[in-house]
Amino acid sequence: MAITWRPATWNDIEPCLCLQPSHRGDALVGLDACLRWWQRLVDHPYFISAVLEANPPIQGYRLIGFGAAIIATCKFGNAELLDPRPDIASRIFASFDSESSVLATRDELASANAGDGVDVVLIFNARRDHILNPAERHEVEMLSVTSFAEQLAGFRIRRILSQTTSKPITDFQRRSAEFRPIAEFPDAGEVLHLMTKESAMALPGSIANVIFGFREPVLRLRESDQQLLLAALKGATDTELALRLNITLSAVKARWRSTFARIEEVMPALVSDSEDRDGRGVQKRHRVLAYVRAHMEELRPYDWRTQGDANAAGSMF
Repeated sequence: MAITWRPATWNDIEPCLCLQPSHRGDALVGLDACLRWWQRLVDHPYFISAVLEANPPIQGYRLIGFGAAIIATCKFGNAELLDPRPDIASRIFASFDSESSVLATRDELASANAGDGVDVVLIFNARRDHILNPAERHEVEMLSVTSFAEQLAGFRIRRILSQTTSKPITDFQRRSAEFRPIAEFPDAGEVLHLMTKESAMALPGSIANVIFGFREPVLRLRESDQQLLLAALKGATDTELALRLNITLSAVKARWRSTFARIEEVMPALVSDSEDRDGRGVQKRHRVLAYVRAHMEELRPYDWRTQGDANAAGSMF
């Protein structure tokens, strides 16, 4: 039996939310609007999700768990910590419905990555713990954390807010020294937890060290370069890249050349043609993709104009 994870798709949302329907975030906008916003979030670059599946199914269930988070504005994080209330997800979806989204914009994220960092807010976390034995439960817990860390690679994280909505997950976070409870809401069955860089880095060897261990980018890639490489990391061919990026095939090839030229200015050894006997740039692409896969900060928004400046929202907690 293997338990694996993958990012959520449009078709996953309804069955995943059925794991814990009372906490899907529809209290302020209604169920139909909430489901539409969930499905729109799936394609957003600052939406983090993990669908946990068992193969073969456990007691007839393939879907074992689902977790989701957003990268939010620091203004929203500050407001929630100053005035903690239950059902944080409902306020997030209400912000979408009122056209005042609390999702960080690319510019805000670029500034935060060059400054004090971004806020991550967990908006859903549920598992079928009742069908798992202790070993399976531990595997699912670890897989949830590692999938989260993998998808946040390359972002400068300042804080993680997690409003747990089930006792097993609350108990897991209570056992995690990196998290500390900020507020409890017994009537709603929720607890708001906070993890900061200071609490994470105080525990050497913790996976939280990886999440908060930001490295400065060095390649100074343009947004168009980053879009190309992000799509290529998913295994897209040039024809598929043209469709995904909505450009012509000749424009894809021109963008590869432009990206290589950009990289050569900073790290010429990475795009050396010495091994490229076929003349098509295959080895060059392999080296570049291997490098950015291990250095995801190169593919995240970063404002070089404000490098080292403090985040305008300031620090809290």
